[in-house]
Amino acid sequence: MNPYTNLTEALEGLICQGYSLSFTANRGFVNARNHKYKISYSEIQINHAYHFRDSDPDLDAVIYAISSKKHSIKGILIIGCLMVLDAPKK
Repeated sequence: MNPYTNLTEALEGLICQGYSLSFTANRGFVNARNHKYKISYSEIQINHAYHFRDSDPDLDAVIYAISSKKHSIKGILIIGCLMVLDAPKK
């Protein structure tokens, strides 16, 4: 069950819970936006995931609260649903 009504509320709530870093997804790893961390998918845990739907499909997104015990960090990864659909084929 999603306790948040929108993406902004979820982002604020997760930041209050200590998920302070912002990550981007790459092929095989996540990267902190400040590029200090490059972490393999096998080294992260998804602690929470919330899907937000909008009447405009461009605004649909999933927000992930992720952590890495190895690196002792917690952060947020936001994936737009159209990003997945538009991903290049192998």
